[in-house]
Amino acid sequence: MRIGENITLTLKPETSGGQKKAEGSGEFQELLKGFINEVNKLQLEAEEIDRKLAAGTLENIHEATIAAEKAALALELTVEIRNKVVEAYQEIMRMPI
Repeated sequence: MRIGENITLTLKPETSGGQKKAEGSGEFQELLKGFINEVNKLQLEAEEIDRKLAAGTLENIHEATIAAEKAALALELTVEIRNKVVEAYQEIMRMPI
C-alpha cells in the first residue's frame, strides 16, 4: 500500500442499487447510513491489518499505523457529527411554538 492511497473519505457514500430516490425522501438517512457503513469498513480493515501484523505476515508496519489512524479519525468525526445533530435537535425542541 502506498501513502496517499485511499486516504480520503468520499463525500458521496456508496449506495446499494442504482435507484434514484425522489427529492427529499430519506436522502439524509441514506447519507448517514452510507457514512456509517464506510466508517465500519475502515474499522474492519484496520482490525484485519492488525491480525496480519500480529501473525507476522504484514511486511510494512506503517500500513497498520495508517489504517488504525484512518479508522480512529473516521470514528471521531462520526461521533462529533452525531453530537452536533443531537445538539441541534435539542435546540429545536427548546424553541417555543
